[in-house]
Amino acid sequence: MIVRNSPRQASILAKPREVPAKNERSSYDRARDRSRNRATGFTLIEVVAAFFLTTVVLFFVTGIFSENGRQRSAATELLRVETTASAALDLIAQDLEGTVFVTRPSGSDPRSHPWRFLGEGSGELGASFVRFQTQNVPRGNLGENASTWVDIAYFVTEEEADEDSETEGPSYTLWRWRSSRPPSEAAQRDPDPDDPASARVAEGLAAFGVRFVDPEGGVVDDWDSAFAPDDAPIPMGVEINLTLHRLAREGETDSGALLIPGRLHERAVTLAMHRPIDLDALISLASNSDGDPTCGTIADCADFEDEWFVDLRESECDGDEELCRLLNDSTETCWSAVAKDWPSIANEAAVECEKLP
Repeated sequence: MIVRNSPRQASILAKPREVPAKNERSSYDRARDRSRNRATGFTLIEVVAAFFLTTVVLFFVTGIFSENGRQRSAATELLRVETTASAALDLIAQDLEGTVFVTRPSGSDPRSHPWRFLGEGSGELGASFVRFQTQNVPRGNLGENASTWVDIAYFVTEEEADEDSETEGPSYTLWRWRSSRPPSEAAQRDPDPDDPASARVAEGLAAFGVRFVDPEGGVVDDWDSAFAPDDAPIPMGVEINLTLHRLAREGETDSGALLIPGRLHERAVTLAMHRPIDLDALISLASNSDGDPTCGTIADCADFEDEWFVDLRESECDGDEELCRLLNDSTETCWSAVAKDWPSIANEAAVECEKLP
């Protein structure tokens, strides 16, 4: 069966098909491209929102770093103050712990005695000037022909304040003066910062003072051995007090001062050698000019009871030649020599012999 196309269909089929040019684009493609280009950009609202969020994040990050910086500065300042105060207290305490005092000659003027413990210039925290003699001086720090018994003084001077000074209250410098030899009449002078023997201990002090503990346990702000009893010329102990200026925190003070007084630092020191040293008695004990022994002798012990002494002499010390030699020289031999090496004989002697020097 043969199918024939109608004349209309034949004309359509016979008409050539139009093919669009290679570079020609349809209106649909162009519209789609414009829509795509608009989707890849940012709107004004998006830009403003992003800027706002960035600002908020930067604000908080900056605040964190700023607070960390303030805390670091505060910690550094605290470390500086604590280190300075601790070093100053250690030095003063070491000097005071070795305080010594030599007895005054009988009938002499106490004020002219070169060995003198003096604390004066009392203020809010005690005496601001302290002078004493000590034996706590490191041997390696001494000069040629120097002594370990030296004269020490601590004193303060007020620092000059500038017109633009931002310190709350006066500021002081703490000084330490040290002689190279034991005190003498010629050494009785007041130290000053220009003296080569003076050294700066600490700067920026708001207050400094030393208080003294008397034999009854009371605390006083001043001390002068010239007016103290002969048997207690120096205090039983001391209390060292000092306050340093530190940087003020923001809003901490109403005056707007940059430096304000910090906390109070304290140190208590016991003076172990608070009893005076009698040099004449020590020299007499070490060597007697008459050649007499400086201890209780065997003869002194025999004076209390001589039965044991007589028995040993009659028995010829039971053959102990060394013991007999000591007994024969009883007036020159210390009783302690017998008590140490022959405790059985010491037990037979009088009880009073135990008290012999």
